[in-house]
Amino acid sequence: MIWVGQFDSKADFEKYMDQSDYRKWWAEYDEVNKEMRCQFCKELGVMSYDEDFLIMKYAPSGLRELLNLIPADTKKIIQTLADNGIENANAAIMYNCREGISAKKAENSTTMIYLGSYDFELSPEGVVGSTTAGLRYMIWIGSTDKGRDEFMEYFNQDAYLQEQQDYEEGRTQKRPNTDHRCQFCKDLGIKFYYPEFLRVRFCDIKIDPVKMIVDVINDSNILESWIEDDCLEYCVPNANCVVCYIPNGFKDKKKDQKIFILKEEYRGLLGVPKQYVEELSDYNGIKYLKTYKWS
Repeated sequence: MIWVGQFDSKADFEKYMDQSDYRKWWAEYDEVNKEMRCQFCKELGVMSYDEDFLIMKYAPSGLRELLNLIPADTKKIIQTLADNGIENANAAIMYNCREGISAKKAENSTTMIYLGSYDFELSPEGVVGSTTAGLRYMIWIGSTDKGRDEFMEYFNQDAYLQEQQDYEEGRTQKRPNTDHRCQFCKDLGIKFYYPEFLRVRFCDIKIDPVKMIVDVINDSNILESWIEDDCLEYCVPNANCVVCYIPNGFKDKKKDQKIFILKEEYRGLLGVPKQYVEELSDYNGIKYLKTYKWS
């Protein structure tokens, strides 16, 4: 069950949903108190909602950002918004069906607009907005003595892409030779990479690795504390080079790549799961750190 609405701030949205006063009253007196209910519950005509079945999302940039945070078919949501004439929204509520709120009561909301019920989808697709929900940032970092041109040869896939283009356009019947892939692709076990999702950063001197990684990811939802913890765990020293690749940058199952690297410390514990490749000791002289993702 999905509702959307527009609030002046995240604090206002949270206040609208805050049922802590009602919970305290119930815990102390073991009886209902309609006046203590949150505004959302008052509008619907229910006493409370179960937090275990609720998802709240707030998107300060507005509707386009919000669409990427709603775990349902984006195209269907867009159509429903158009049918209801909704052009602005920065907040969404998602609640499991059959968990104390009927469809009839769901329609009673006035601050929020009820869109209906939808199948839950963990990785909805359809709109590339200002958020990066679900994107995976693969990070390699280290120090290299190579110049930029020499370092970038590791990613040179011109020969393979030309062979692929010739085959696809019928200029040859020979399939592209996998031996002609760039070394980056060979190391990851893929045929080619999407250059628009490859980010390479160099520094003139060695600097704090956390800062380099934060800058190259450039996503405020990937917390700096996560990166700090990983740099400490894997003893990452100051560095002058970082590489980031986003294998699912299209948010399109037909185009996105499934690249998973099994860290060295997990070898022998689980074997090598399907679709995984084992971590190498180095990638063009630098180390694989981790893949970051937020949902």
